[in-house]
Amino acid sequence: MSTFSGLIEEIPGISVDRFDRQNMNSSAYFLTHCHIDHMHGLNNEFFDHLKQYNKYLYCSRISKVILENKYYRNLRNIETCVKDIAIDKQIRIKYKRNRDSEETDILLVTCTSAGHCLGSVMFIFENRNKLILYTGDFRINPRDYSKIKSLNHRRDFPKKFDKVYLDTTFLDRNFISFPTRIECINLMSEVVKEWLDKSPRNVVILECSALFGSEFLYMELSKSLKTLIHVKEVVYNSYNRIPDLACHITNNPLDARIHACVNKLNYSGLTCRTNVLKQDILIIVPSVLKWKGHNTSVVGKWDKNKEGMFNVCYSMHASFNELEKFIQYFKPKEVYPCVIPKDTDFKTVSQLLNQIRR
Repeated sequence: MSTFSGLIEEIPGISVDRFDRQNMNSSAYFLTHCHIDHMHGLNNEFFDHLKQYNKYLYCSRISKVILENKYYRNLRNIETCVKDIAIDKQIRIKYKRNRDSEETDILLVTCTSAGHCLGSVMFIFENRNKLILYTGDFRINPRDYSKIKSLNHRRDFPKKFDKVYLDTTFLDRNFISFPTRIECINLMSEVVKEWLDKSPRNVVILECSALFGSEFLYMELSKSLKTLIHVKEVVYNSYNRIPDLACHITNNPLDARIHACVNKLNYSGLTCRTNVLKQDILIIVPSVLKWKGHNTSVVGKWDKNKEGMFNVCYSMHASFNELEKFIQYFKPKEVYPCVIPKDTDFKTVSQLLNQIRR
């Protein structure tokens, strides 16, 4: 859960992933992805504010699609005030460092894939000889760091960032390492296939915590099992506008035996198909939080307390080891934690980051 204020200390006048309070004074805005904890203040009134003061919000093309569907009543303002940025292409943005001055400055901005969820990006900001990386939420295989064009001058020669604003969600020794997402999906595919093959009455519920974010999981399961995934109506219209995803999802519950349409906080069976009995349902829970205090290198196991539930150690955030390798590869001059986990504080997280840097 992001705890970042939205303000980049080295570049006054811009805000990232926060759109309320003092951020309303900024003259340019950036959104890494469409998860609620990165969208505080992002509402119809905010888009009216952009239009009124001739400001812009920058994000990926897919994030813009999601915003258009979520805030359709303000579609005209979103079309004109939200600008999508192509991956790995540097753009020049004119903005004001000080709201009380008409003087403008130039900011060089590049976004690159964050590997977190559909449309998620990291932002590279360059201004007045300062090079800043804001990761947003991210998970990238350490073997791929050197392959990311925007983060390197050339292969194995990383850019020297003055400061990295880092996703520290799992900067916690309880989460040292995670299975890869491919390992998780392969195991899920095996368990789901075995269940569906047992009886034509059997169905599967994917209990995913966030409204958006599990798209890669849906796509890969659909490909592996050659079946559609039934998703919530609230996300279907967004998904249906993304060609790579549209062919793997449906809003018709009768077209699918795998369902990602259940509200986790209000679970009462498969409400979209009333004729399905409880004993016909397999629940898959792709989540890391259930594994705290347990061996997080284990890919998946059956729940001891809930019959018919299979837990998978599936993460869209970097593990402790992956964060350590990220810092050691780029060697930034300074690292700022954008997430302060529960039961800890900013000072403790900062000290841990400094230990890793040393």
